[in-house]
Amino acid sequence: SSGINAEYGGFTKEEVQDDLKAFERRITRAVQYLEPKSYRWKFLLIVSVLFVLFTGYGFITNLHLDSNFSIVAALYENKVFALALLFLALLIVTGAHNRADTSAIILSRNRLVLHEYSLSCNDKGKLIIKPKVM
Repeated sequence: SSGINAEYGGFTKEEVQDDLKAFERRITRAVQYLEPKSYRWKFLLIVSVLFVLFTGYGFITNLHLDSNFSIVAALYENKVFALALLFLALLIVTGAHNRADTSAIILSRNRLVLHEYSLSCNDKGKLIIKPKVM
């Protein structure tokens, strides 16, 4: 017997296991590489949102609503809030919210593909073998 089994698509059990281990290493490496960058983007977004909230409170409490009210003039008077809001808007437009979750996006896409092979992976990229459903 050559060790080739029809159950493994013509590959030996060892070849299949080696492929799964290599795939798992690749996923875990990708997650490990992306996590520090994701944390930096999350931190930047959180700080920006908090800054907008705190400066926004000052903006709201200093508003003078009268017949001559102009949002442009109000923002001009509160330049710090206007800049914080602009910076947050630029972060969102440039996709910082996606960069903050890059590893989660990659893992979810991998899980979709792995599901068809009765596999999944945890949040670190380690493969999980699920029992086959008949």
